[in-house]
Parts: sequence; structure tokens; C-alpha cells
Amino acid sequence: MTKVNLLVVERNADWSEWATISRSFNSVLMLVQQADEPSAEFHERIIRRMARVDRHALDQVVVLRERNGATSEPLSALLLEQIDASARSGLRVYPCSVAT
Repeated sequence: MTKVNLLVVERNADWSEWATISRSFNSVLMLVQQADEPSAEFHERIIRRMARVDRHALDQVVVLRERNGATSEPLSALLLEQIDASARSGLRVYPCSVAT
């Protein structure tokens, strides 16, 4: 079975960490919040997609958070816990590293 890594990218996320973390990924499923997609709809899309992924295949989940000062609603703690529970190698969350 091929391991699958999940990358969740919030609108206005800081992609600066992507080059570093992508080196360890072989197969990536990427969910990116669209510019006009409400946060609630994005969160529902994540939940629906997670339900379709084979739990044994999901290895690691990385979340790229929105930049500081963005107006969208970030992933809730409960959703992050659900994502973390599904990933065999855990969850890594990268907030924006640029101070505003």
C-alpha cells in the first residue's frame, strides 16, 4: 500500500515551509482553500475528503496556516484533532513565520 500524505492549505497561507517539508513526501493529496471559498465550506470539504481516504494509507498531515492578519476563519482545534487522529505519523502545523 502506498503511503499518502495530506497537505491542507488555508487561504493566504505562508508557503515558505513547503520546500522544506515536501522533500519527505512521496505521494501528496493537496487540499487548498480557494480565494472565494468560505472557511466553513473548506472545513466541510476537508472532512468529506478525509472520510474517503484509506486510514491505513494516510501517513502524515501538514497544515499551512493563513498568514497573520488574514480574515478567514482558521481550522478549529476540533478539526485539527480529527485530522491528527487520522494520520499515522502525526500532524504538523506551520503558521506564518513572518511577523506583521
